Amino acid sequence: MFDWIYKKRLKDDLETWVSKGWVNSDAAVAILKDQDQDDGRSRLPMALAGIGMVCVALAVFAFIAANWGAIPKSLKLAGIALLVAGSHGLAALAASRGRQGVADLTTGFATLVFVGGIALVGQIFHLPSDWAGGALLVCLGALAAAWLTGSRTSLLVAAVAAISWHFTRLDFDESTRLESLIGFAFLAAIYAHAVVYPGRASRWVAICLLWVTYGRWFAESAEFFGTSDDVILTMMLAGVGSLAAVMVFIDPVADLFVKWSSYLPERSHGRWLMSRSMQDAGFLILCVMIVFSLIVVPEFSDDLSAAGLFYLPALLPIGLAVLMLVVGLLLSFKTARTRALFSATGLALLSVLLPIVIGNILVVAAVSLAALIGFCALGTWYNNRFWMLCAYIGLTAVALWLLEVTIGSLLGQSLFFLIAGVLLLGMALWLARLFKAGAGSSENAPVASGERP
Repeated sequence: MFDWIYKKRLKDDLETWVSKGWVNSDAAVAILKDQDQDDGRSRLPMALAGIGMVCVALAVFAFIAANWGAIPKSLKLAGIALLVAGSHGLAALAASRGRQGVADLTTGFATLVFVGGIALVGQIFHLPSDWAGGALLVCLGALAAAWLTGSRTSLLVAAVAAISWHFTRLDFDESTRLESLIGFAFLAAIYAHAVVYPGRASRWVAICLLWVTYGRWFAESAEFFGTSDDVILTMMLAGVGSLAAVMVFIDPVADLFVKWSSYLPERSHGRWLMSRSMQDAGFLILCVMIVFSLIVVPEFSDDLSAAGLFYLPALLPIGLAVLMLVVGLLLSFKTARTRALFSATGLALLSVLLPIVIGNILVVAAVSLAALIGFCALGTWYNNRFWMLCAYIGLTAVALWLLEVTIGSLLGQSLFFLIAGVLLLGMALWLARLFKAGAGSSENAPVASGERP
C-alpha cells in the first residue's frame, strides 16, 4: 500500500519537476519506467536470505544443544570462535567484490553467532545468569561489528541489545552514574551509525532507543527524588511533550544556522534522512500528547503540581524546546513556512503544558483544537501526508470527546466555540498575512541574468 502511495506521489512530483525544468522529459520517462518494472522482486532474494541467515544460526545453536554432552568444552569454544572469524572473513571477501548486501548479512550472521556464543560460554562454565551483563556484552560486540563493517544488521542487534539492557537492569534506585554514561554512549554510537550508514530500520531503532534512554533517566530521577504522582504526571507531560518538540525543531534550527553562517557545513544525506525521521516521530508524539493531556490527564489529577517542571528530566527538554523556539522564530523572520512550523509546534507544546497551570477545561480544549488544526494546516503546507494523517486522527479524537462532553450544555458549547473561533480566526489572519508577505517578496525579487521574468 505504501509503495503505491509513493509511486503515485512520485508521478505527481515528476510532472511538477518537468514543468519547472528541474528534470528533463527523458529522465522522467526513465524514472517512471524503472518504477513500473520494480514490483518488489529485486528485494525478495535479500529478504529470504535474511530469514535463512537467522535459521542457519538457530540450527547451529540447536545442534550444539542436542550434542551438548558429547562435544568437549574446548571444541565448543573453538567452534564458536571459528564461526565468528569465518563469517567476518566471508563478509570481508563479499565486500571486496562489491557484494554489500551479502557482506551485511554475513556480518549479521557473525553477530548472531557471537550472541549465542555468550550464552553458550555461560553454560559451559556454569556462570550465574546476568541478563543485563549479557545484553551489555552483546551491544558492545554488535556495535564493534557494525562500525568496523558498516553493517546495518549488526546495528539492529546492537540497538535491540541496548534496549534490553535498559529494561533488564530495573533497579532504578541502584543505578550508577557510570551506567547512565554507558547508556548515553550507546545512544550516541547508534545514532551516529544511522547517520553515517543510512537505513530506514537503523533510524527508527535509534529513535526508539532515544525514548527508552529518556524513559530510563526519567524513572531513575523519579525514584531518586521520591516524588508524588502529581509531580510525576507533570514531569511526564512537560518532558515527553518538550522532547517531541525538540525533535521537530532540531532540523529547521540547524538549517537556519547553516543558512546564516558561512562556516557550518551543509547537512549530509544521512543527516537529512535522520532529521526527517525525527521530525515525523516528534510530530506523532506531540499529537498523541495533545489528546492525552486533554482527555486522559483530567481523569487522573485535577491539580497537577508545578514542582515537577523543575526536575531535570522535565526542565532540560523544556529549556531546549523554548530556546529552539525563540532562536527559530528570530532567525526565520524571512521564511514564512519555517516560521509557521515553529509557531504551530509551539502552540502544540503550549496545549500539552496548559493543564499544568490552568484547570479550565474549556480553555485547554480550545487551545488543543487550535493546535491540531494548525498541525493539519502545517501538514498540508509542507505536503507531508504523514503529518496530515497524525493531525487528522488527533483532531477526530478531540472532536469526538468534545461532542460527548459538551452535548446538553449550551452555555459550555457557546463558550468553547467562542474561544476556539477567536483562536482560529486569529491563526487564519496571521497565515493570510504570511502568505501575502511571501508572495510580495517573491514578486519584488530581482530577476537573475538569463532568467525570464
